[in-house]
Amino acid sequence: MEITQLIIDAYGCQGPLNDAEPILDAMTRAAERVGAHSIGQAQARYVPHGITAILFLAESHILVSTWPEHQLAMVDLLLCNPDMDPYAAWAELEALLKPVSEARINETLRRVALEPGTS
Repeated sequence: MEITQLIIDAYGCQGPLNDAEPILDAMTRAAERVGAHSIGQAQARYVPHGITAILFLAESHILVSTWPEHQLAMVDLLLCNPDMDPYAAWAELEALLKPVSEARINETLRRVALEPGTS
């Protein structure tokens, strides 16, 4: 089985990069949009600014780290259910972060298990 992991560098972000609450809310909406189940969350605030927030999912995680001074957000989306669309989850985060310059999306196929009969 293969799943898709998205690593996104979002530049020129106009959204709330120094406030974990709306970011965690968007992460929760992203999980709900694809049918994922939240099992916990954590956040870290940096001085003088920036945050890292993670939403732990039964199906893996959504992570956002921000650099407000550079209008930058880095996102890691991994959904271990191949029927869940990580691009749909990203759309929820993109709507909040508002990257006006560029969003570089690196897509990696992750192999979770070998198919029966292969080595």
